[in-house]
Amino acid sequence: MNDPRHSVILPALCWSRRRRDFYAITTDVSADGIRLRSSALLAPGEDLTCSIRHIGLLKARIDWTSGQDFVVSIQAGRAALAELARQFVTLARAQDLRAEPLRIHRRIVPRQKIVTVTLADGRAQAGHVLNISASGVALLIDPAPEIGTTFRVGRTAVRVIRHFTDGLGAAFAEPFEPSAVHEAMIL
Repeated sequence: MNDPRHSVILPALCWSRRRRDFYAITTDVSADGIRLRSSALLAPGEDLTCSIRHIGLLKARIDWTSGQDFVVSIQAGRAALAELARQFVTLARAQDLRAEPLRIHRRIVPRQKIVTVTLADGRAQAGHVLNISASGVALLIDPAPEIGTTFRVGRTAVRVIRHFTDGLGAAFAEPFEPSAVHEAMIL
């Protein structure tokens, strides 16, 4: 499996001519097929019919198994496979199963909230600090740079790690000691 995988969790009911109904759950989808997990002991080469919630009834062949995991390829034409891929990717994006980063540092609201933001191209603009922790800053800036973009808040280098309504969260390139974070600090 070399293609990008899209994590998507959907319940499925599967069966075959030789096998009674069994439950499975999708874990991800890629160009190599749909990965599912089940307590049923399965073998490569088995033909299955799977009813996957929000997707529908699919004819599939098991290509690979390992313990409780198995990968199926769908038996359908090119147009049907393209539509199926679109449905899975849409559902994966709706579920957005990326882990939210854990927040382990205390947040403070600094007295000095207005800061100069210097973008990578050298342009400077005003930003509004919502809060600061030892590891990063929540900032209002318009327009918000893309996730992964690096820039400076005051003299401090940051990288955008998330967006939220009207703002962004940025991680400091070099985190502060937690004891150095206080209301009077200036970035």
